[in-house]
Amino acid sequence: MDVPSSFINFDKQPKLANTGVLQSVNGSVTINGVAASVGAAVPEGARVQTGAGSSAVVKLSDGSQVQLMPRSLADVVKQHGYALKDPASSLSTTWFSGAIRLVEGMLDIAANKSAQRKDPLNVVTPTSLIGVRGTQFRVAYEDPSSGTARTEVLEGKVRADNPAQAAGADIGGGFGVAIKPNEREIKVVALLPALPESALPARVERAREGATAAWAISPLSGAAGYRAELAQDPAFTQIVFDTKSQSPSIDLAAAPNGNYFARVRGMDASGIEGYNAVRRIDIANAPVSLIWIREIGIAATADFTPDGLLLRVNTSALDTPKQLQIQIAQDQQMTQGLQSLSLDTAGTTVLRALRPGDRRFVRFTGITPQGASGSSSVMLLELPLNWGNSVFSMASALQTLR
Repeated sequence: MDVPSSFINFDKQPKLANTGVLQSVNGSVTINGVAASVGAAVPEGARVQTGAGSSAVVKLSDGSQVQLMPRSLADVVKQHGYALKDPASSLSTTWFSGAIRLVEGMLDIAANKSAQRKDPLNVVTPTSLIGVRGTQFRVAYEDPSSGTARTEVLEGKVRADNPAQAAGADIGGGFGVAIKPNEREIKVVALLPALPESALPARVERAREGATAAWAISPLSGAAGYRAELAQDPAFTQIVFDTKSQSPSIDLAAAPNGNYFARVRGMDASGIEGYNAVRRIDIANAPVSLIWIREIGIAATADFTPDGLLLRVNTSALDTPKQLQIQIAQDQQMTQGLQSLSLDTAGTTVLRALRPGDRRFVRFTGITPQGASGSSSVMLLELPLNWGNSVFSMASALQTLR
């Protein structure tokens, strides 16, 4: 039955109480304040909320999918149908009527294009009204203090209205708007394009888990900032991390080490977000290298004292490790007679019971300024035969082993 909705008196049609379903859950997700899991009913009037590093996908009764991004709060204001019977047959069709109120956060919506609608699927924020009949778009209300609401249409067409100013605009695919409650003009702007995959490094290394992890992507022309999201699945229904950055060096410090599906998109000066670039990435600890050790053979000095050999190393470099220790052994494999001695804040320690002609193998351990633990390569400490007799000091006490 192909009848325009304007020809139908819906007040005289049977009203059906439809229920959506929670299709995907990641992290902390609640319905009406109660922890929810996949398969939970999402009826008309339900309030769905996601925590930090959490996301959820609600499948409405018309087949539309509404994804709540991390730190989002939304109400299913309206979700019901109308059963219309075809007078020429025993068949009936269902017309859908639905509305979502975005209280805070961001929604990513794929509206069912084939659904018959009494009116557009509406998304309401405190300062805007978005109506759609079939499309893929994002709605964001992330800054309640300014009241700005964003809409970005990836496919199809929506109508965006600013009720406070009695103004509106039609937005086609590839365009977006930032609606401000105190401004009547609604500027429709083109979305920024996606970065090429090659602009996204496939590996991010850091000193240790929890430390700064700079994902240095290539800059995008026209971008005033970037949004990055990490997910456990290629469809990005299991988003575990999201962040915004003003520069193309995006800090992923809060994300645990692991393998992720990552996507990033540019934001223009109004905060309108563009198309996604997607890549699989690894976040891992970098191989430990104590850069300070590179000149240790030159920087270490040895002096004869009544208590033993006073070994002094240079600790003035910016990359000098903390909690320095020296390990001493009789073999290059560092297994025979291994000892560990701490170096004081001046970089000195006393090696006792060494005799002229003795050879010892040494290495240093410590923690880099970035927080990584590591050790130096093994070096040789060799005392001359006249040590303590005619030779009382060595300017370059440690030799690098080739």
